[in-house]
Amino acid sequence: MRPSRHAVEPMSVETPREVYNYRVYLLAIVSSFGAIIFGYDLAFIGTTLALDSFKKDFKLHGNTDAFSANIVSLLQAGCFFGSLAAAQIGDKFGRKWALIMAGVIFCVGSLMQTVSFGNVPVMFTGRAVGGLGVGAASMLVPLYIAEVSPPKIRGRLVGIYEIGVQAGTCVGFWINYGLKINMKPSTSQWMIPFAIQLIPGGILIIGMLFLPDSPRWYARTKGREVATTVLAKLRNLPAEHPYVQEEIDRVINQIEYEREHTVGKGLVAEFKELSKPGNRNRIAIGVMIFVFMQMAGSNAINFYSPRIFKSIGLTGSSTGLYATGIYGIVRFIAVVIAMAFVVDRFGRTKMLMYGSALMSACMWYIGGYVLSSNPSAAKSISAGGYAACTLIYIYAIGFCFSWAGVPWIYCSEIFPLRIRGIGMALCTATHWLMNFVIARSVPYMITNIGGGTYFVFASFLAVAVLFVFFFVPETRGLDMESMDELFGGPQAGARAGVRDIDEEKAATETIERKEVV
Repeated sequence: MRPSRHAVEPMSVETPREVYNYRVYLLAIVSSFGAIIFGYDLAFIGTTLALDSFKKDFKLHGNTDAFSANIVSLLQAGCFFGSLAAAQIGDKFGRKWALIMAGVIFCVGSLMQTVSFGNVPVMFTGRAVGGLGVGAASMLVPLYIAEVSPPKIRGRLVGIYEIGVQAGTCVGFWINYGLKINMKPSTSQWMIPFAIQLIPGGILIIGMLFLPDSPRWYARTKGREVATTVLAKLRNLPAEHPYVQEEIDRVINQIEYEREHTVGKGLVAEFKELSKPGNRNRIAIGVMIFVFMQMAGSNAINFYSPRIFKSIGLTGSSTGLYATGIYGIVRFIAVVIAMAFVVDRFGRTKMLMYGSALMSACMWYIGGYVLSSNPSAAKSISAGGYAACTLIYIYAIGFCFSWAGVPWIYCSEIFPLRIRGIGMALCTATHWLMNFVIARSVPYMITNIGGGTYFVFASFLAVAVLFVFFFVPETRGLDMESMDELFGGPQAGARAGVRDIDEEKAATETIERKEVV
């Protein structure tokens, strides 16, 4: 049954203009350096492995597939476990200090990679350690931003996370093209891309020291007074302002309800919460959203873009790197427009459905072209090849307006506070698990089924349209404490009863006033 998309009313107090101030934007930008480390690594590692200087120092001769697979998958393994561990750390020590810890761990891993000097065990260990930091940040940043954001611009602010990912990806795509053109092969040539990881990691650590923690985390651990003080500063309003009071009332009410109706503490109690009606459907939706995100095929292009461009007829290593760099720029521009101007205006579900339809059409054509024309064997690219190349860029635009940023926004906002950390952790871990599957399987898919690879992604995108239409409710503009009512959570009935009592009381008072008059 198709879910209701307008089931819950937003906050009753009109949002003051002061709420949309520089503080929340600065917080989102600084914390999103945790996204830049994710995006940069996504893009730079594949082209760095292709540098002759890297192959020479690490004594890679002949077939390097096993080494390449290990260096990519070790980071992804670290990301998987880092995203799961971040839930408990973030709940216990706060989102702020958990992000600082993630930045420190990432920088330690990046430093090990940079100074490995041809030592394979050190490089591999550094990749795994760095992955722990990347995975933790990928789970914590959207969650942290969502918890501090005003409901009306939550999509835009959490979308800055995805802008950070695409900014890092864009730099990562271009860095080795520039090094190959302007720098002679040497140890420094491959060390530079690894060392650059330390810049966003360091900014994340230093910047987070000056930011407050989430008001919702403060409300849960420090109490109403501390949470109100932080929230009022973030909203640029007096603590007694009706908007601040209503927002903090909703947070405190949910926390009190959760404490009254939750038995036990720790992971066991949280998993019991996850199994309740209204929570288990949120987990199912969140996990499936990230499955569809990866099966959209974007990371296949990120990891193996030179090989994919070659499969449609582009030849030459520099040409492949250049086409990949342009692809990164297109993605960055598209995601800035989508996250800054579209997501809070048109909503999450429309973006997912329309983007999926556009991407699916592109993939059907590209797959059909590869199967019918065998472009990789041609000496020059044909008109159909140029069309396929153009459709890859159109596909990138569709992805950036849908599955690039919306899953992070959606899954960071739908869970109740009690299980928000573990819920987001499970969704993020699914992301990294599917990322690993894509990274390991795509090379074999391209080799063995060629154009059929694109048909696989096109089919998943077509199914995604139906999945979103029938099962994914719209969350645009709602405060995070209203999600229980939208998804039919445990607190929905209690809230409905309280609302009915309040309405009945208000009606009675109105009648009494009329009688007096």
